[in-house]
Amino acid sequence: MSANRTQVAFISMTIIFLFTLSNTGIYSETEGVEGTTVTFNANADETQMTDYQSLSLEDCLSLAGKYNPVLTGATERIRELVADYQAAKSKFFPRLVLLSYYERLAPDRLPPGGSLTNMELFKEESLTSISGKQIIFDGIKTYYNTKAAKIGTEAQRQEVRRTADEVAFTVTEAFYRLIEAKEDLKVVEEALKQRQEFAMLTEAFFKAGKVTQLDSFRARSQVSEAELAKVEAENAVSLAREILARSIGLKEQVIVDIRGQLPQEFAPASDINSLWQGVLKTNPELKRLNLEIEQSQTLIKAARGAYFPEISLQGNVGVRHRDLGGTKDEWLAGVFMELPFFEGGLTRAQVDKASSQYLQLLEKKRDRLNSLKVDLTAALKDQENSRQGVLTTRQTVVTNEEAYASAQALYRNGKAIGLDVLQTQVDLTGSQFNSIKYAVAYEIARARVKQIIGSGLSESYQQSNIGGSKK
Repeated sequence: MSANRTQVAFISMTIIFLFTLSNTGIYSETEGVEGTTVTFNANADETQMTDYQSLSLEDCLSLAGKYNPVLTGATERIRELVADYQAAKSKFFPRLVLLSYYERLAPDRLPPGGSLTNMELFKEESLTSISGKQIIFDGIKTYYNTKAAKIGTEAQRQEVRRTADEVAFTVTEAFYRLIEAKEDLKVVEEALKQRQEFAMLTEAFFKAGKVTQLDSFRARSQVSEAELAKVEAENAVSLAREILARSIGLKEQVIVDIRGQLPQEFAPASDINSLWQGVLKTNPELKRLNLEIEQSQTLIKAARGAYFPEISLQGNVGVRHRDLGGTKDEWLAGVFMELPFFEGGLTRAQVDKASSQYLQLLEKKRDRLNSLKVDLTAALKDQENSRQGVLTTRQTVVTNEEAYASAQALYRNGKAIGLDVLQTQVDLTGSQFNSIKYAVAYEIARARVKQIIGSGLSESYQQSNIGGSKK
């Protein structure tokens, strides 16, 4: 065109239609989201329950499945991966493009070929056409990318299950910490009552001249310490309630309380070798890693597909109009092959990246296996230590109760001093605290073992000792 050519207007509009399957394939969008109902299924905006004052452990786990934000986010991630799968699958189908434009050209422009002519040239042109492209062969990239997206969706389902087990363990731990705090408060209240009674007895003995004023001071000091311990225990209960509510994911203004009791039966820990075999079969994190490794292998094959040419069928049908020459239909059809012979090493870099990610996942799995074995061993050790601790402290509590009763009787008869009674009180309270601590630690360690195994702690946590289901 000549230098003085001026273009008055140019309008171009492109509409792209992608044909995808709506309800075919293994994973539809609805299936992708609702598939997580194996663990939890809930709407985060659903109206929450109003009665949170008598929750069992099962109630807490159910509420966490509905309102915990970490679990909700992991579940929503499936929707994103389902969309990736649908996007990858869409390349199996033709791409249709509607093209329409109108333009005006300078009438004094050079004609095609650049030679001067007296022939009048057209000044206006418009075109409306539909073009299509169907890929026949692309090095099987589309197939492998679609397969990788499908595997990634399933891997995220396992991640949701892992997250659900983690949330369930966190809620279980918070539940038993609240039981521990409430049981500790009962012990403190009983200790305060005992020390108040002893202080009154000591004061009466002092007035009768049977003991010194030092005994009275000591008794009143123990009462003050018990009152402080009661305040601390009450605060611990409030904190434990808040931790449980936040672990569940409830609104900040919601106040929760639970019904439950400490377990009464304590079974020995199972054999670690049999449990480890269960971990290898059912742990959702290992399943996710295995799927990610498979996905990485598929992505390597997809990246290598760029070494091959792309063969496609392309066609175009349209109507062109010019102010000179009139209107005429036109079409184009053919088989096209594209083979980039130089891309600056792009394809090789993509293959190297996919191969590196595959090796990283192998090492990550190996490291996670080692970590899980250590975690399982530690959890079993904690469970067995706690079980032995409960058995020991139960006997210690019985012994200290008898010692306290004997010290009181001897004190009333003038055969023991007040310090003996106070010491037995301290010993009794300490052993009661230890008994509660070991019982709670046993349940937490047991829940930790279930989490590591991935045997359904989040689906239905039923206790054989009815520790969290007291009616």
